[in-house]
Amino acid sequence: MKRNEEIVPGFDEIVFENRNREYGAYDLRKRYNAAAGISIIGSVAICTALLLALSVSSDKGIATAGPTNVLIILDAPEIAEPVSAPPPKPPDAPVDAVHNMKPEVTDDTLKITDFIPTTDDLVNSAVNKGIGDTIVYSEPADPVIPDKTEPRIFVEEMPEYPGGIPELLKFVAANLKYPEEAIAANIEGKVILKFVVNTDGSTDRIEVLRSVDPLLDNEAVRVVKSLPLFRPGKQGGVAVPVWFTIPVVFRLNNN
Repeated sequence: MKRNEEIVPGFDEIVFENRNREYGAYDLRKRYNAAAGISIIGSVAICTALLLALSVSSDKGIATAGPTNVLIILDAPEIAEPVSAPPPKPPDAPVDAVHNMKPEVTDDTLKITDFIPTTDDLVNSAVNKGIGDTIVYSEPADPVIPDKTEPRIFVEEMPEYPGGIPELLKFVAANLKYPEEAIAANIEGKVILKFVVNTDGSTDRIEVLRSVDPLLDNEAVRVVKSLPLFRPGKQGGVAVPVWFTIPVVFRLNNN
């Protein structure tokens, strides 16, 4: 009887026997049943309140923005009048078929010959009758040779100044006279000339490719005209005219 009166420890007491109950887990397990009950009761109360609110709002109705009995009338589309198709074009008048016509019978004007000459007979007859040759022989015309061959740009042997390019530039520098008017106007620059070296080595057809000023251009042309004879260019061992290009520099000594 004494054993029945003793209080049996709960599950939490058994689990946390001889353990640290101040850590927090023991307290949470002790309050779990109370916290769960409060949560269930609160959830049921909130759901009940929402249901009541919805029932009240459904009774009052929902307001609509604007009238609901508005009639909208749309203009009826214009119906185009049917276009009648043009009447069919009448068929062309039938063309009369060409009927077979009777051939016209004419007299045969061809003469029938019993003898057909052979080639030998024709040759003998031509020789015997002494038919002369009507072909007139004419002397062939002399070929037209132009006075000047068109200058070339590149050949097998290019024109060469006696002594080479250094001597050519030295000759230009020695014979070049700077125009006084260009010096006074402080004009300087590079004039590029193009000329033809003929088959005899002379210069001809001088052109200014790059101009600086007429004063400098004219002086450069004057010097090129006075160049000595070149060694002409050759193509296939034959002298031919060739284009040649040379720069003439005009520079003032400002120092």
